[in-house]
Amino acid sequence: MRKRILGSIAALAAGAGGAWGQSPMPIGSAGTLPPGLARVGGDVIPIDGQLAPVIMPPIAVGPPGDPQGLGPVGSYGPPPGPMYPPPGPYTAPMFQPPPNGGGAGGGGAGAYGTAPRFWMSGDYLLWFAKGQPVDFPLLTTSSPNQGGLLNNPSTIQLVPTNDINYSSISGFRLTGGFMGDADRRFGAEVSGFYTERKLISQYFSTVLPGSSSVGIPLLARPYVDTTTGSTSLVIANLGLSVGSAAISTSTSNWSVEANAVWNLFRSEPTTKMWNSIDFLAGYRFMQIKEDFTIQSMSTLNSVNITPIFAPGPFGVPVQIGTRVTPIPVDVNGTTTTAPATVQIVDRFKATNNFNGGTFALRHECRYGMFSLQSTFKLGVGNMHQVLEIQGSTTFVNPVTGQSGGAYGGLYANSTNIGRYNNDEFAVIPELTMNFGLNLTQSLSLFVGYNFLYVNNVARPGNQLNPYIDASTVPYSATYGATGQVPGSQVLFVQDEFWLSGVNFGMSFKY
Repeated sequence: MRKRILGSIAALAAGAGGAWGQSPMPIGSAGTLPPGLARVGGDVIPIDGQLAPVIMPPIAVGPPGDPQGLGPVGSYGPPPGPMYPPPGPYTAPMFQPPPNGGGAGGGGAGAYGTAPRFWMSGDYLLWFAKGQPVDFPLLTTSSPNQGGLLNNPSTIQLVPTNDINYSSISGFRLTGGFMGDADRRFGAEVSGFYTERKLISQYFSTVLPGSSSVGIPLLARPYVDTTTGSTSLVIANLGLSVGSAAISTSTSNWSVEANAVWNLFRSEPTTKMWNSIDFLAGYRFMQIKEDFTIQSMSTLNSVNITPIFAPGPFGVPVQIGTRVTPIPVDVNGTTTTAPATVQIVDRFKATNNFNGGTFALRHECRYGMFSLQSTFKLGVGNMHQVLEIQGSTTFVNPVTGQSGGAYGGLYANSTNIGRYNNDEFAVIPELTMNFGLNLTQSLSLFVGYNFLYVNNVARPGNQLNPYIDASTVPYSATYGATGQVPGSQVLFVQDEFWLSGVNFGMSFKY
């Protein structure tokens, strides 16, 4: 047994020695090296002296949506093993098209589903505003003997209890912003709009402009006397005076805001229908400035015509002429006569300044060269209101040189003339929708619709109080009288306000 084991070991050792003693096998059938290789000593190396390149194995193809077979990544842990090339943004490989260039299909030249670093846009605004409120008839006419009183059958309301519409209003809006981090998730944006000062005027006259033809036979400004009830201030009546009245109102608006931007969600650049949702929060300032003016002009022509007689033949009186005596009229506590001109002005100005926080959600959807952007904003803060009331009554007689004036018109009188301040809690919701056409990756044209609402605004038309103590009206026979029922001061009547309309613009993104 022992001899068998020793014999096996000896045979194994003899075979190993024979193997080590053999010469190396030649390379190739003739013992020559393939092209590009050389033998140096006992090694075979490339002719250029460099090591032969190592080819990495191909990437395994995974299921749809995960072509590299990476499996769970991101917040679910690292991929299951080394990867080549390493992953890039959105868990896609590094060779994906960068956000602003390279490659067709998604994220490259000719593709629009990308996240911009900078953006800016400009809009032309064609908006409409809520009309100026009129809560009481401001101007009437009637037959000459009925004084323009509201209850008389011949009375016609020239400026009735209806809002005065401003028609279309032009303006512009500018927006600019940027993303400050590499992932384009956090940034800032500044935006603002401005609308023109839109003025609407209405003019009425008892004499047609440019002629002596009779226009409106009578002009009166109705009001409620706190002592006697419904009455009117006649400013023009054939046989007493000729005159005119002009009623005008204007509005202008502007706003500016600065917001931080947080991108909550964004589709991968290669997604065919690309979506993005942003949250914005910041500060907003908005100003609504309006005025309302009623101005009337009366030129007195009221006179008494008295015949002049003289004794004639046989003692019979004979009229030899007439005597014209101007009828005195009370103005500002004094009297004046024809051809004096009396001017009455009532002016109400209201400025509303909003200061507060603003919060917004913005969604953008892109499909090929088309895009739809919707933005909802909500402003919450303080509305600081400033009300200025001015009134005056002046007269001048070009014949006698007599003139005078007093503070107070009709609706603006000693009970409310002045400057007042008030603060109200205000909410400003705003909705904007823009449909865009992407001309290039960076340049787009769009058309949209905008609606902005303000819940608490002091509008000048609401501040006209028709209940007036006639003793405070300079162009009144009872001006300065005692024993009258005093009028009440009604200020800062709140109303709502809105702006709505279309916009046309261009945007640039990079």
